[in-house]
Amino acid sequence: MKLTTEDIFALLPAYMRLRDAAEGAAVKGRLDPTDAREAQDFGPLRTLASLIAREAQVVDEQIARLYDDAFIETCAPWVVPYLGDLLGVRGLGEIPEGLDLRARVADALALRARKGTLRALEHAASESANLPVLAVEYGRKLVHAQSMRLTHPAMGAAVDFRDKPGLARIGAAYERASRGVEVRRIDTRGGRWNLGNVGLHVWRLRPWPISNHQLNPVVAGRRAFRFHPLGCDAQLFDRAQARPPIEQPMRESALPIPISRALMAEDPGRFYGEGRAIRVFVGNAEVPLAEIRAAHLGDRAGGGTEPWNRAPLPDRTLIDPELGRLVVGANRPGPVRVTCRFARPSEIGGGEHDRSASIGSVEDAVAIPPSVVIATRIAENGSIGTFLLEQSTHYRSGGSIAVPDGGVLRLIAAEGRFPTLRLSAPLTITLGRAARVELNGLRMHGGMLRIRGNANAPGTLVLRDCTLVPGLGLDRLGNPVSPGEVSLLIEATGMALSCERVVTGPVRLASDVEAGFADCIIDAGSGAARAVFAAPNALRHVLSLTRCTLRGRVETDGFTGGLTAEEETAEGLPATTDTLFLGAAPAVTAARRQVGCIRFSLVPEGSLVPRLYRCIRGPAPVFASLRYADPGYFLLAPGTPDALRRGAENGGEIGAHNRAALTVRDDNIARSIEDFLRFGHAAGIFHES
Repeated sequence: MKLTTEDIFALLPAYMRLRDAAEGAAVKGRLDPTDAREAQDFGPLRTLASLIAREAQVVDEQIARLYDDAFIETCAPWVVPYLGDLLGVRGLGEIPEGLDLRARVADALALRARKGTLRALEHAASESANLPVLAVEYGRKLVHAQSMRLTHPAMGAAVDFRDKPGLARIGAAYERASRGVEVRRIDTRGGRWNLGNVGLHVWRLRPWPISNHQLNPVVAGRRAFRFHPLGCDAQLFDRAQARPPIEQPMRESALPIPISRALMAEDPGRFYGEGRAIRVFVGNAEVPLAEIRAAHLGDRAGGGTEPWNRAPLPDRTLIDPELGRLVVGANRPGPVRVTCRFARPSEIGGGEHDRSASIGSVEDAVAIPPSVVIATRIAENGSIGTFLLEQSTHYRSGGSIAVPDGGVLRLIAAEGRFPTLRLSAPLTITLGRAARVELNGLRMHGGMLRIRGNANAPGTLVLRDCTLVPGLGLDRLGNPVSPGEVSLLIEATGMALSCERVVTGPVRLASDVEAGFADCIIDAGSGAARAVFAAPNALRHVLSLTRCTLRGRVETDGFTGGLTAEEETAEGLPATTDTLFLGAAPAVTAARRQVGCIRFSLVPEGSLVPRLYRCIRGPAPVFASLRYADPGYFLLAPGTPDALRRGAENGGEIGAHNRAALTVRDDNIARSIEDFLRFGHAAGIFHES
C-alpha cells in the first residue's frame, strides 16, 4: 500500500494535529510570513510525517520492483541472465543484430515442455540463429513395406513425372518424393534418408527488395524486360515472413525460397500481388493477378524477331522467376515498373535496408528527379550541400562536378531506396582545397568514378553502401562487360579515401593517398588482374583493409599498422585484418615491408608483405559464386575448410561477409540440436541457400 504524508499524519490524535498546526503557524511567522504554503505545513510533526512517507515510498517501489523481477516479462535487464541460469538456458554466440535473451528465457519453459519434439527443435534453432529453419524427419519419407492395417498411399515408390511442382521440390526441404535408405551419417552431411534422421534446413540468404523500379526493354519496341536493374538474368526470391508460434509448423510460404516456374505456375497468387514478392505496374495501373502466368522465357534457338521463345500474348503477362524475365501483354502499353526481391548474404553494396545511421540529416537536401542529369542539377546548386535520390530507379549521370574550396557535397539515396546511376561517361569529381565528398547508397555502372583534387590541401572522399559495378557493367548473363577495368580512379594527391560496405572493381591510387576499406569487395575479374594498385611513379600511398575480399593482385607502397601486431597504431589507423587476398602470385606486394601488419587474413604464398600475425597461406577458398548478379557473390561455400570459415579475429569467416556471422549462426543451431534433439536420433544442418 502506498503511504502519503496525509495518511501518516491522520493516524495522530486530533489534539496533536491542532497543536502541530499552531506551532507551524509560529514557525512560518518567524521564517517567512509571505510564504504561499499553508501554516500547517510548517509543523514539526507534519514535517516528520513527510520524511517517513518519502522513505516508505522508496521501500514500496523496491517491493514492487522485486515482485516484477520475479517474472521474465517485467524483470530488469540485469535479472534476465540470472533467471536464465535458473532454467538452464545456455549461452549462444553473438550475432550482429543481437539475440533477445529475454525472449529465449521466456520460451525456455515452453520449449522444455516440448523437448524432443520436432517443433521445439525447429523453433529453438531458428531463434538461436535468427534465420528461417525447417526441421524435417527423413524417416517418414522412406519407402518401406507397409502394413495393410495402416497404409500410406502418399509414400509410393514411383515419382510422378506429371507433378511439376513436386519435381521442382526434389532435393529441397519440402520434397514430396519417397526415398530409399542411405547409411552414411547425417551429422557429416553424408546422407539424409534413414530412420531417426532429422534435417535442419537453413536459409542463409536474405531477400532484399527493389521497389517501383522502371524497366528498360531488352529490344527497342518490344515488350520484353529483365527485372534486374543492370539488365541481366537473375533469380527472383520470395519474401521472408515472421516465424509462426511454436505450436505451428513452419510453412513453405513463409520461407525466402528462390521462386521456380513450377511453384509459381501452381499458385501465382502466392508470389504475386500486394504484400507479395512480385508486383508489375504498366502505366499507372497494376497488372491484375488474373493476367499473370509463369512461363519459360529462355532464349529462342536460332534467333528470330522476338528475343525470347515466347511472344507477347493479349491479356497475359508472362513471368520467368528463374531467369528474372518479363513479357508484358500486348494490350498494355506504357512504361513498366516492378517491385521484386533478389537475395544476398549481407548488407554490402547498398540496398533498401535501414541506412539511417550512416545517412545523417537530410532536412535541407535537394531532391533530384530521374529525368534530370545528376551532374547538371548539382552544378546548378553550386556543387555543395546534400542531394537526395528518392526513387529506386535509373538516374542519368556522367560529366564533371567541381566542389569549391572547403565545400561539402553529399549525394545520397533516400532511406529505403536503391537508385542506379547510368554513367554515359566517367563521372569526374574535382575537389577544391580541403573539400569533402560523400556518396551513400548508390549503384553506378557504365563508367568509372574519377576523383581529382588539390595537392596542397587534399580533400576527402567517403563511400558508404555503394556499388561501382565490377567490369563497369554486366551482360545479359551477368558477366562483366569490361573485366579488369578501373572502377575507382583516384588522381588527387594526398587525399583520404574511406570505403565502408562497398562493392567495386579495381581501384587505382595516387601518391600520398591514405585508403581505408571496411567490409568491402574489390573484384578485378580474375586473379591475374590488379585489384588495388597505384599510378606510375606514385609513392607513399598506404592501404588499410578490414573484413574485405579482394580478387586480383594488390600492389601498394605500404600497409597500416605498426611494428607490433596491435589492432591499431598510435595514430588510430586500423591494421589490415580479416581479409581474403585472392590473386595470382605474387598476390600481395608491399614496397615498404619494415612497417605495417596484416592480421587474421589469407595471404597466399609468394606474397611480399610486412609482418603477419595469425595469418594463413591456404587452402584456397571455395565460393558459392564469383558473379556480381548471383545471390552467393563471394560467399564462402559450406564445404570451405574451417581455417577460412573460422579464421577471423572474432572466430567467424575471413572476408567481406564476416559481419553476416554465418559460422556463428551454424554453431548456435548445433547447440540447439544438442539441447532439443530426441534421444536416439541424429541431426544435420543443410543450407538451402
